[in-house]
Order: sequence, then structure tokens, then C-alpha cells
Amino acid sequence: MRSVLLNRTVHDQSDAYSSPWSWRIHLRKLMWKVTWNVACRMSPKMMSGWRVLVLRMFGCRVNGRPFVSSSTCIEMPWNLILEDRSCLGSAVRVYNLGPIVLEADCTIAQEAYLCTGTHQFDSPRRELVTAGIRVGRRAFVGARAFVCPGVDIGEEAIVGACAVVTKDVRAGSVVAGNPAREIKRRIGGEDR
Repeated sequence: MRSVLLNRTVHDQSDAYSSPWSWRIHLRKLMWKVTWNVACRMSPKMMSGWRVLVLRMFGCRVNGRPFVSSSTCIEMPWNLILEDRSCLGSAVRVYNLGPIVLEADCTIAQEAYLCTGTHQFDSPRRELVTAGIRVGRRAFVGARAFVCPGVDIGEEAIVGACAVVTKDVRAGSVVAGNPAREIKRRIGGEDR
């Protein structure tokens, strides 16, 4: 699954200013944003089940009972997989032009940014480049952290607040800084 999810895809564009998405995708995105803002944005915290149902209606794959804050901003719900008790906190930005998988019991803290899109800067057309993100079981991504395209965060890993994650994070490690670097290892969920 890792290789398929995190594969880098270069999207065809005629020039730097054209969109790689069809008009159908643009219409689907518009319908999604209107629906989320009308039906979910003002819903109270306890109505996460309602928000998850709306996400499912737009193609999000859900296993179990994840939590999604009403202030979470999700670009393309059809590119999102939420597993049991995964959590998207307040004002999290899920810029999922490519797939994002949040495994069971992982937490994405407030104002974190999961970004699956960038550009091919060595090309005059600056084509869109996407690569997925996976956040492993019981992992924690701290407040205002930024996770770059193609990153795999291992099980029980911790990403510190405001970290910029440009490379994979090993299972059980704690990373912090810009760029994020491993500062310690966690063994069996305990800090060492």
C-alpha cells in the first residue's frame, strides 16, 4: 500500500496557468465546499458523526468512528481515508490533491497542514506534482506542523508543534524542527 499511496504523480498541464483538473472535478469541488460550509461548518463538536456522514457522501472512505472538527478544511474528500478513532482537530488543513490515509487512533492537532501537492519547478509549465501522505496508527502530528507530499509517518511517531516534515518519520520516533529531525525514540509508547 505504501508504494501505491506515496507514488509521485506529475499531472499534465498545457502551461503554468492551466488547471490539471477537468470541469467535472471543479464542479465536484464546488459542490463539496458549499455542502461542507452549509451543513457542517457551524455544527457543534458532538456532531462529528454527522460531518463524517457528509464526508462519506462525497467519497471519503471511513472505517470505524473517526473525529472530524467542524473547522477542518478538506480539499477533496474522495482522496481521504479515515480509520477508527483517527482525529482531525480544529482548523486542520487537509490539502489532499493526492491520497491521505489516517490510520486508527492517530491525531492531527489544531492548525496542522497535510499537503499532497507541489509543482515541478524545473519545468516552464510548473506541472502539478502530487504524492500521498500516510499517518500511522497512534501517531501524533502537533499543532501547526506541516507535512510535505510523499511523507510516511510511522506508527506511534510524534511530530512536534510547528515542525516541517519533509522526509519519512520512523515508527516510534519523535521529530521536531524545520526541517524535522529525530530528537528521540519511543519504545512501546514510552519516551526514552
